[in-house]
Amino acid sequence: MKYLKRIGSALAVIIIILFSGFFLFRGRLLQLAVSKAQQRMQDRYHTTLVLSSAEFTGFNHITARHIVLLPEGQDTLLSVSEADVDVALLPLLRGRTDLAGLKVNGVRLTIYRTPDRDNLAMLDISRDTTHIGPVISTGFRDRLERLESRLFRILGTSFLADNVRISYEDTLRKELVEIPHFFLTPRDLTGVVIDQMHADTLIVAGTVIRSKKEYEVEVTHVGNDTAYLPFLDRDRGLRCRFQYLKAHITFDEKEDDARVSVLASARGFHLHHWRLANDDVVLPEASLSGMLRVSGDAIELDSASTIRLSHTQCGLFARYDVKPDTTFALHVRMAETPADSFFQSLPGGMFGTLQGISCKGSLRYDLDFLIHTNNPDSLVFNSALNKKDLQIVHYGAENYARINGDFVYEAYDKDRLVRRITVGPDNPFFTRLDQISPYLPQAVLQAEDPFFIHHRGFLQESFRESIAKNYKEHRFARGGSTISMQLVKNVYLSRDKTISRKAEEALIVYLIENLGLVPKERMLEVYLNVIEWGPNVYGIGEAAHFYFNKRPSQLTLQESLFLASIIPRPKSFAWQFDRQGQLRFSLSNYFKILTERMVIRNVLAPEDTVGLKAEVTLRGPAMRMVMPADSLPQDTPDDE
Repeated sequence: MKYLKRIGSALAVIIIILFSGFFLFRGRLLQLAVSKAQQRMQDRYHTTLVLSSAEFTGFNHITARHIVLLPEGQDTLLSVSEADVDVALLPLLRGRTDLAGLKVNGVRLTIYRTPDRDNLAMLDISRDTTHIGPVISTGFRDRLERLESRLFRILGTSFLADNVRISYEDTLRKELVEIPHFFLTPRDLTGVVIDQMHADTLIVAGTVIRSKKEYEVEVTHVGNDTAYLPFLDRDRGLRCRFQYLKAHITFDEKEDDARVSVLASARGFHLHHWRLANDDVVLPEASLSGMLRVSGDAIELDSASTIRLSHTQCGLFARYDVKPDTTFALHVRMAETPADSFFQSLPGGMFGTLQGISCKGSLRYDLDFLIHTNNPDSLVFNSALNKKDLQIVHYGAENYARINGDFVYEAYDKDRLVRRITVGPDNPFFTRLDQISPYLPQAVLQAEDPFFIHHRGFLQESFRESIAKNYKEHRFARGGSTISMQLVKNVYLSRDKTISRKAEEALIVYLIENLGLVPKERMLEVYLNVIEWGPNVYGIGEAAHFYFNKRPSQLTLQESLFLASIIPRPKSFAWQFDRQGQLRFSLSNYFKILTERMVIRNVLAPEDTVGLKAEVTLRGPAMRMVMPADSLPQDTPDDE
């Protein structure tokens, strides 16, 4: 017992000596840490760190005044009037200033990113070249654990900010945000964010349960209903606004994997991106419930995960693997849902022609997608929207059956309206299907959509091949559109290449084809009478006249094959001819493939292909666009 008392006394003396030494030399340690930080900023980022004063005002409490970050040759990036810091003692002994608490007042963060003023470039971490040695690749779980550790450390630090002002300016816009008060403790989070440029206010509140590694945050919008979040619209890209957001995240470490449970909900959520839609995509109510499982080589969204949009709920499963090869899998399951609930839950801004539609019956949707990036041709793609007693009670903004009668088609060249064309007898160039040479529709079908008569608007295999090819070439190299989809795009929708337009196109095609709103023959007739066949040439009536000075009923097999070949690029038809007005030899193989398909499908007799050559004779106005004026034959007919 005596020895224990002596040891205890000795330890007490040692501790007293250490703390006395720390107390005596802590100022020197602080200056050493500040000097080290200043040197690092100068060497690594060519930025000067200035403090008018930094001193201990308590045992481990530091007060620093008039802190400035000044990038070399640029305007001041950051200034802080006063900062009170509670430092961790052990790191300070090693010359580091790890924070246990921070209070700042009078913060001014001013960012310029213009050609002549860029005070953030020096701090661009992506430009840091000080790292020497191989980059060590870590698994997904290691990265998650590092992220969790940093989040835990940040949220475990008390932080109080008053009178914060953040401004940003580039060549496109200016942003100015003020934070009059922001308070973070190891338990609670509160704050106010004011966007001064748009007179907008966000209220932030949250909780942290460190023992259970739970984090919850709520953001309420109480200002300008039309204002977007600041700083997102970099180069006019992404914009976002909402009425209310809430997220609850829980981390859980298991033996085999790490798990992150997520429960998020939103009201009045608006998202805008030029790739997504022309207008804001609006989710009146949306929520996500799911669990991420993270191992060394894979990230998986558990199959019990769900996403809800207003009155519709879908089950989700997703998995990303990097070993043995990189794969991505996605499964979506929407249980049988009342059709009205489904259509009412569609995001606003994406399905304009469907707004206000009312239906009876129910719908169910299933999607299975799997791609092995080392073997894209093995891609799995199965998408099915199944109906039960589906009926349209009344149409919304568009009556999809209107093309059964006469109507006016608006021909666009990108966003420019070229002209309005009557699809009906009032147009002298309109041609009924039974008045078109039978060669023409068959040639077009074999070139564009061989199974048009039999499918319900979509070809799964065509979509699968299109996705695989686009992935391999890392660009949009091939589409999977059927004639039904091309018709819907031309007649009902804009020409925008957005996700919104493609999604709306798919739903309209589904309704037309699966409810029999427009007969197949009428769809083909309208398609042939509205598509572009050349520069400002629309419909087969105008095309037959433009190229051959004929009526559609007089077209030959070769002429029909030629017309089918130019549908993908009608304005560029002239490249298929030489200076003498003869089809180039390269078209011979195309003619051969198309006629073989027609023979196989019994729409062309084998004897009709004997001696067939890729030859046509231009006799209409197109001749002047192909041949020089001095080479035109003297007996060229006058234009009608």
